[in-house]
Amino acid sequence: MNTCMDNINAKYDKWCERIAKARDVPDLIAHFREHVSEHFERHNREGEISLKVWLVGVLNFMHILEKKFPDITKEDMLFKLCRYHKNKGGAKSPFDINRFLKEYKGDIKQFHR
Repeated sequence: MNTCMDNINAKYDKWCERIAKARDVPDLIAHFREHVSEHFERHNREGEISLKVWLVGVLNFMHILEKKFPDITKEDMLFKLCRYHKNKGGAKSPFDINRFLKEYKGDIKQFHR
């Protein structure tokens, strides 16, 4: 017996893709900014479940943006993460960051020269 809950990943993926195709980049970014800033200010004072509701909204936007920009790779994301965290401290990287930064060949490396 099929229920509405069957194949949630496929349903979610397809809808995120449709939203990404239906919205232009400035609209997505404007709405994302509203969620990150204004919605956080509202939800931050209401407890853990409210924070979770806010975070689910942000993650939805991230998945939609992933569909909008499918050419962004995990290597691109790792490069940016390495650049940011290289000298910040915090959790120790499970690999040689300097080596990865040197070997990375993606487009965004040109931006950070």
